[in-house]
Amino acid sequence: MPNSRLLWVEQTSNLGGGSIWPLARITAVTGVARRRGMRTHLDGARLMNAVVASGVPACEYSRPFDSAWIDFTKGLGAPVGAALAGSREFIAQAWRLKQQMGGAMRQAGIIAAGGIFALRHHVDRLAEDHVNARRLAEGISALPGVALDPASVETNIVVFQLTGAMDATQLLTGLLARGVRMLALGPRTIRAVTHLDISAPQIERALEATSEILGEGLR
Repeated sequence: MPNSRLLWVEQTSNLGGGSIWPLARITAVTGVARRRGMRTHLDGARLMNAVVASGVPACEYSRPFDSAWIDFTKGLGAPVGAALAGSREFIAQAWRLKQQMGGAMRQAGIIAAGGIFALRHHVDRLAEDHVNARRLAEGISALPGVALDPASVETNIVVFQLTGAMDATQLLTGLLARGVRMLALGPRTIRAVTHLDISAPQIERALEATSEILGEGLR
């Protein structure tokens, strides 16, 4: 096995159902990595979701790491784009590798504008996504053939298990036919994500559709 050289923390945790890495735990694990001579990187795919839900500033979450990045898509709603942060030397090397792999883009201003707009206008509204996700979790947890603890939903990702006769493919096919999109993480594991294009009425529609399909599976 190769020697470990990098500690990589994803905030929030995707497969952890949008769970937040607490700052104390981040400090602890990066401390262990540093003592072992490892570099550390913060994957801030949903960093602002963690910030809004916990009240901990982004700079505090990123401070223990050698490098960090933030995704302007996903909950922040930009069509494309991300930003990487680190030491001047690290960024110079990252820039060189980006160019080497064909990452040059002369007309990147429109992409930057989307990211700036997202940071200025779409951070605080992430709280709406969290409310919608909790409502979705509460509604789904009350349906037959589902295992889900609504208290486990911290941000905008809802992961639940199917425990009845219906599998993920059957449920997702039925949902898609009703205009609702979710994702299978396994034969009986479903992932649903709320974002700025999902409204509270649409959450109710998703719950109604899920209830219909699961109810049909009992007949």
